[in-house]
Amino acid sequence: MNFHILELLPIILFFVGFFGLITSSNIMKSIVFIMLIQTAVITFWMALGARTGSIPPIVSDVAYLENLDAIADPLPQALMLTAVIIGISVTAIIITMFNTLFSKYKTTDWNTMGKLAREFEDFS
Repeated sequence: MNFHILELLPIILFFVGFFGLITSSNIMKSIVFIMLIQTAVITFWMALGARTGSIPPIVSDVAYLENLDAIADPLPQALMLTAVIIGISVTAIIITMFNTLFSKYKTTDWNTMGKLAREFEDFS
């Protein structure tokens, strides 16, 4: 299989983000790695839909309709635009949840926060 650099780079970024998400004990770093994974997926799908020399799907000349291979496929662009909006929403929710937990437990470490949460449940 012949990969183009625009397809290979997002795959590498995805696995860097996945490895960082698994190994990080800091919550802020985990949020950044989640955002990196989202960006890698979006970039990968956009690279798959990119074709050199293609024209936008909005054509004013009927002559372009004879060669449909020259017209860019708008579906990956539309889907990734939706993915960007969903990614921003998920990131906002994650940051809001982190802000709430940080104000309660005063730590950014997953393990420390888990210990404090278990102690807090024992006192309740």
